[in-house]
Amino acid sequence: MKHWNNIGLEEFLAAYPNIRLSDINADRVELLGEYQLKAQLDGSNLIDRTFYLRIVCTSDYHKKLPTVYDEAGYFPRNQDFHTYADGSFCLGSELRIKSVLNYDSSLTAFFDKVVVRFLYAVSHRIEFGSFPYGELDHGEKGLIDDYAEMFEVNGKASVLLALKALGLRKRDANKRPCPCGCASRLGRCDYRLFLNKFRYIERRRWFRTHLAESFTPLQKPKKRSRRLRRDVVK
Repeated sequence: MKHWNNIGLEEFLAAYPNIRLSDINADRVELLGEYQLKAQLDGSNLIDRTFYLRIVCTSDYHKKLPTVYDEAGYFPRNQDFHTYADGSFCLGSELRIKSVLNYDSSLTAFFDKVVVRFLYAVSHRIEFGSFPYGELDHGEKGLIDDYAEMFEVNGKASVLLALKALGLRKRDANKRPCPCGCASRLGRCDYRLFLNKFRYIERRRWFRTHLAESFTPLQKPKKRSRRLRRDVVK
């Protein structure tokens, strides 16, 4: 139980008394219960609904984010509503979520800042036909758009340069082209200071693996073959 208290399990149960402890052991903890949401953003509609949720956390909580399930069948099981066939939620890109939780990674912070926002947004889509925060595409395109905003760059090439730099030691990354588009090396641009903050969110290995598994390499333009023109002497 001591390990689970490190992620604020007792505080979470106190904050959400209608969500109870369903199962717990050394490897995982499972929570089950109701959460009532009553919220309205400026310019959006009121959402007043009770959700029946299951939350599964593994012992490597800080490396692997919890999985949250819709146990009542309210959310359609398809990508238009960011819900998988088993009822689990696609809460956003892993790097985005971890950056939100950078200063407070407790279970309560995860629920308040990530899950509640998801419940409001997708419920708004179900009931009123739109996402109040906007929506990203699925797959690589959605990741590119998300990371372009996070890294404050434009386009896939710059996003890949940023991810590659984060997968290298600083001294090696500083020799590479800067993702900001300044046409200089990263080590000569102040952008390196901005990019370094993401090094506190994940390790170099994570960025290398994520880059290899989630993105297709940019295609280099093919060089045109030049044919030697010879005058034919008759």
